Amino acid sequence: MLTTNTEIPYVNLEADGTQTSFTFNFSTVEEVDIYVLVDAILHINGISYTIENLTDEGGEIVFRNAPDSGAMVLILRRTTTSQNVDYGDYASFPAETHEWNLDKITYILQELVNGVIIGEDGEGNPIVLTFDLESIEGESYVRITNSGGTDATIPRWTSGNAAGVFHGEIGAAPADGSATQKEDGYVWIEV
Repeated sequence: MLTTNTEIPYVNLEADGTQTSFTFNFSTVEEVDIYVLVDAILHINGISYTIENLTDEGGEIVFRNAPDSGAMVLILRRTTTSQNVDYGDYASFPAETHEWNLDKITYILQELVNGVIIGEDGEGNPIVLTFDLESIEGESYVRITNSGGTDATIPRWTSGNAAGVFHGEIGAAPADGSATQKEDGYVWIEV
């Protein structure tokens, strides 16, 4: 993988009734992370379209049958939130798999920053759900403002053994085996 650029991980295109190939210019970790909707209806890779010429710069969605004239074709990336690599104690630390996982984290963050696409409106425009995090110094919670209307407040925690959201400063990354070590799926993000 290459260094990941700043990207908007979706494109919304209008079909002309004859065009079968639609280009997107954002990278992806795996084909399974690409979703295609035509007039808000999800289509399936290998059934109604294929993904071709996939590179770090994007690729093409090629439909078996051209979408109707005026139909809106939404191509988006929704990166699978999983950890595919497990480094064992004293095992090798291959740059390729490490870089692959860093790219994956970057893609997930891009999708969060640009909003999660949850569908299309009646005119074929993407409906983007955004989240704003707010941590107020001296307060004991993190506020999540959701454009979908379901705001949340999450109490912060100070124990390395509890679940929740921690906000604050740390001087260094946690040491292996420390009380802050978490199970698979736990992510440290420096902001």
